[in-house]
Amino acid sequence: MVAPAIPRLTDPQLYSHGDPHATWARLRGDCPVSWHDEPDHEPFWAVTTYAEGLPVLSDYNRFSSAQGTFLRPNLSAPYPGAGVMMTLADPPRHDVLRKVAATLFTPKAVAGFRDRAQLVSRSLLDRVIDAGTHDFVNDVSGPYPLQVIAGLLGVAGDDVERVAGFAGSAVDNIVDLDGTRAQEAHLEVLAYYADVIEERRLRPTDDVVSAFVRAQAAGVDITDDEIILTCDNLAVAAGETTRQVLGNGLLALLDNPAELAALRTGAVTQRSAVEELVRWTTPVSHLMRTAVADTLVGDVEIKAGQAVSVWLASLNRDESVFERPMELQLNRSPNRHVSFGGGRHFCIGAPLARVMIGVFLEELLSSVARIERAGEPQRKPSYVTNSLETMPMAFHSH
Repeated sequence: MVAPAIPRLTDPQLYSHGDPHATWARLRGDCPVSWHDEPDHEPFWAVTTYAEGLPVLSDYNRFSSAQGTFLRPNLSAPYPGAGVMMTLADPPRHDVLRKVAATLFTPKAVAGFRDRAQLVSRSLLDRVIDAGTHDFVNDVSGPYPLQVIAGLLGVAGDDVERVAGFAGSAVDNIVDLDGTRAQEAHLEVLAYYADVIEERRLRPTDDVVSAFVRAQAAGVDITDDEIILTCDNLAVAAGETTRQVLGNGLLALLDNPAELAALRTGAVTQRSAVEELVRWTTPVSHLMRTAVADTLVGDVEIKAGQAVSVWLASLNRDESVFERPMELQLNRSPNRHVSFGGGRHFCIGAPLARVMIGVFLEELLSSVARIERAGEPQRKPSYVTNSLETMPMAFHSH
């Protein structure tokens, strides 16, 4: 099946200066499972509808995560961490790693982070309220997640700023998968966690590194490399997802003043609002799987070894699933978005992200009376994340 004449899905400019939603809408209508053979990129399948996309994310027997979960120019090259990092492993190996970490990410466990999230939110907002123009991404939403959950991730208080810097640079790996700066940042995070593992063997705490070390001591077959790579992934992903929802979500609220007013007055629940903002923003634009054997997606034949990308942002705007999907509706119900993925790889940090987003919104709306755009936001040229580079804002207390 030949894709219609549309902009290249891997063209970074489509995401920084174009309209990818128009492209995805055309694909949903004309060619839900389409073949893309683009310049300077190995070919891949793109799935843009909910009915066809969710099974790809969920059926690990047919679609593997071990060859990488994001598109990249050289798909046939070995992917760093493949089969070792939790997100890059299929069951049963994935389940061994996830079981150890899962107890730290249950809704009950993450509820304990509310107080910490409130303190960090207030501190960051206090610095920018009535202080003129600030960059919301780099001054507020960027530092916020890691400052809240540093302890959970095994990052010492004095190291938060340094590790946050490494994690931020590592995210550039999503923009330029072969970028030297991003790779070096990942190596810095890995080296940091190698030291933390040794420390936790001597003095365990309640963080995710200690959980893995205890599991090792109890005889669970987990290597140090698996621990380090999984912690690297959690450190990078935890910050990036929350940052994107807060930045893009705030822009969406400003573009929809009636919805913002409803949130301020309590006319919509915070829980419902968070889910709609997560749907609307879709922090990760796509996830990739690799076909294990010849199979079908919808009525399209997929060959073993071919890359299949599921465009989460398109699934979240699928007209057959969501009523008026191009409208922000904070009271949307049901809201079966796929922003956190699906199946066994459903984002382990989703409960924590929901708490952090909800608490920040509470603090923002209770302390900021007037929110003003102070310039045009700039987007990162990434076909993986819906990420803002800068976002000039001014917050006023009256």
